Amino acid sequence: MRMANLTNILPLIWLLLLFCGGCGAGDKVEETSTETEQSAQAQKLPDLSNAVEKRIEGKTAEAIKILRKFNSEFPDSHAILIQLARALLEADQFAMSAFRFDQAIAAGASEKALKEAAQAYTLAGDLNSAAERFGDYLLVNDKDFESWAKYGRVLANINQPTKAINALTKGSDHLTYNDCLMMGNLLSSKNLIPQAEFWYKTAHGKEADNPAPLLSLLKIKLTSQKAQESEDLIFQIEKLSPGALEQSALAESSSNLLSQRNLGEFIRRGFAPSEISISQMIEVLNNKESPIPTKPVTARGPKLPPTRPNEEIPDFNERQPDSSISPSTETTPSAMNLAAAFSTPPPEKIISPVQSNIEKARIAYLDRKYQETLYSARSAIKENPDDAEAWKLCSQAHFQLGETQEAEMTILEAIRHEPTNFDIRMDYLRIARETLNSARYLAELEKARELFPDSSDLVWELARRYHLVERMPVTAGVLYRKVIELESSGSPLSRQAEMELLKLRE
Repeated sequence: MRMANLTNILPLIWLLLLFCGGCGAGDKVEETSTETEQSAQAQKLPDLSNAVEKRIEGKTAEAIKILRKFNSEFPDSHAILIQLARALLEADQFAMSAFRFDQAIAAGASEKALKEAAQAYTLAGDLNSAAERFGDYLLVNDKDFESWAKYGRVLANINQPTKAINALTKGSDHLTYNDCLMMGNLLSSKNLIPQAEFWYKTAHGKEADNPAPLLSLLKIKLTSQKAQESEDLIFQIEKLSPGALEQSALAESSSNLLSQRNLGEFIRRGFAPSEISISQMIEVLNNKESPIPTKPVTARGPKLPPTRPNEEIPDFNERQPDSSISPSTETTPSAMNLAAAFSTPPPEKIISPVQSNIEKARIAYLDRKYQETLYSARSAIKENPDDAEAWKLCSQAHFQLGETQEAEMTILEAIRHEPTNFDIRMDYLRIARETLNSARYLAELEKARELFPDSSDLVWELARRYHLVERMPVTAGVLYRKVIELESSGSPLSRQAEMELLKLRE
């Protein structure tokens, strides 16, 4: 009986086993089918390397054409959309680029696309959208301090000062001169004066030859009625940039301050403060022994008592209209009036004409009197056409006046006379960076490095060029290592080169 029951049960067991095995096989078939479909779909995606190569070669229009065709075939591919957005950005189609980045984000691109979209919106002038994208990106990338600085700039431009201050503070290590100046203005508008002063001083440290931060500091000091600090800043600004204060909105208040604090000195020296400029007032106060020739406050008659009794001096009405003092008449210092004293030039040291003109040119250049620099340097060149230093001073003055072509021609003449002078060569490279195209400038850098192979400054400049402009990280890395070899261990340039090498490895 039991054997009969077992015989009946066995077929049922076999059916169950077959059914379970069939289900497992079915699942495997389904999984295999899904994988096959996915791999087939992946194989259908086009190769983007050709489009990327076109972008690198600068053939942006061709790259855009290829990528648009791919996008029409695969509208949901975020990889294609990102490449298309980047190509449009390179073609200065900023609004369309931002739109494509947004499409890529919607299609599932990584959060880095938010950052690129924010930058595209910034370039397109849509700062509100840029602020939104930066905000979304920084929610997940809080440690991107450079992006915090960019976010702060955008917020400042859309009149959100509090948020801008917070963002710029987080990105403080990446702030430029203009950012520091803007930070000072934002804090000043919030009446946070000590913090504003700190950022104005930081801006001055970044561009010591620009008077704008000092003018902002002066405004604070004048408003807070700190007379001594205000006067010190007035003298500092005039020394740094003669005439800058005269052309600013602080001219009148600065002039009044100098007049009030130094009125006795001006009267003693015979000057009316209301009749001279701020520059002249400062020159008078700085140059107490030999004041500038200016229109003095005078009265009729001599300024000093006569050396002979009054009865010997003829009455004014009895003098002949055309009477004059004979050149042979001896006069004592006490008989000289103030105008005569100022009209007598101080004795000058007699030196050779060429040396004198070179010295005048150097002094004028240091005083930022570039037209005077040109005049004196040209006089030196007339005396000695082979004087490389005179040609160099001419070039520097032209460059400061914005005359880049003249600056280039004159510095090339200086190189012709002294081809192995390192300072002249560096001056030429500074000018060439503004006047030559990228390829020519790179060639000039390479040529200079051949002439001065042990110059770490030249190697550094070349490394930065290959790194940031030419996008050749391997070559840049070799040059950064060369900088470390040339520089002493622990020097600022050596440490900077080490940091750049670390960035390249990342």
